[in-house]
Amino acid sequence: MPATEVRETERASGDLSEHAIAAILEDRIESGIYEPGSRLPSERDLALEFGVSRRFVRMASALLIERGLMEKSHYRRPFVALENDRKRDTASIDPGIAATSANQTIAAVLPSHPAFPGGLSMVAGIHKVLAYSGSPCRLTFIDTFHKDRPEVLRIETNAIRSLTQSGVSGLIWWSYSDDDQIAATIRANPGVPIVFIDRHPSDRDCDFVGIDDVESSRMAVEHLIDLGHTRIAHLMDPGNYSTILARAEGWRQAHAAREIPCTDDMIFHLGWSEDRVQLAFDHWYSLPDPPTALFTSNDFIAHEFINYAETRGIRVPDDLSVIGHGNIDRYSPREFLTSVDQPFEQIGKAAARLMLKRLAQGEATQSYQQIIMPATLIERSSCRALRG
Repeated sequence: MPATEVRETERASGDLSEHAIAAILEDRIESGIYEPGSRLPSERDLALEFGVSRRFVRMASALLIERGLMEKSHYRRPFVALENDRKRDTASIDPGIAATSANQTIAAVLPSHPAFPGGLSMVAGIHKVLAYSGSPCRLTFIDTFHKDRPEVLRIETNAIRSLTQSGVSGLIWWSYSDDDQIAATIRANPGVPIVFIDRHPSDRDCDFVGIDDVESSRMAVEHLIDLGHTRIAHLMDPGNYSTILARAEGWRQAHAAREIPCTDDMIFHLGWSEDRVQLAFDHWYSLPDPPTALFTSNDFIAHEFINYAETRGIRVPDDLSVIGHGNIDRYSPREFLTSVDQPFEQIGKAAARLMLKRLAQGEATQSYQQIIMPATLIERSSCRALRG
């Protein structure tokens, strides 16, 4: 049956949930309507068919990707996973990988914030792949978290130096170093494969697993626009990491797509000073027309800004709707902040599979791979429709 043909009994109404849409798509995959390796119809086409917004289609795709039925990479629509990939977490490891990775150590170097188990979720994902696949590789985890940036960089630099000197076989790295430091590490260790997670160097091709930061941020800002907001500020993390710059680009693209003016006075790039949030607040609330909504590049600075704004008489969401990025409130009983959810455990799993693939290849010529995981918007009470 052609991939574009849809049985009449599967036609959907406009009140379908993402789980219902996922069930319909799964049935089409299992019945062969969407064949292994084929691309699914575009989000727009599926949204029109099911009578829902594109966000629900995106959430349904995320469910199928998590189940291993679909995959997504840069510049491709989601595609149906090959049969061998669907059972990869529980299948035995490829003999070629086992033969080349005996007694090897994979190191996960990443921050684990005490109030945010996202880093540990990544480590759990890596561990599950190594354990369930029967890989002989061992996992070493080094936590680079510290509240002070200079100390983070010192811990990370020492950790990378120690691991490479001790003969680690591969690095799964959530980096805080700048591009020059990363380049120096790669030059000094040409035989050590590195899989970057969450963020990647901007000046080179590399193996990377993360989310589409531009698209996920655009989705979040478009949600605020759908609520009637047109004065949407953006608060950027300190630094110039790929995630920070891409999320700012998503903020810009959302404005452009809806033909809403995007002015420089609505974006504020935080520094490292203790009064950084006060500076951002004073900047926006000294404008003749302050923002009615705020999108931040991570949840920590979102909560930091909310707490300060409340001391200055600005209530969320009555006076200001706020969306963050990272979904740390999933671990909080308050569950207040609307945020982009990142599938941290799935990112860890994908990074581990990619690392095992690189170890099996040895130093053979390779093309780098970027694996992009789904990111959905979790709606909570920090946003409301703009009142007239």
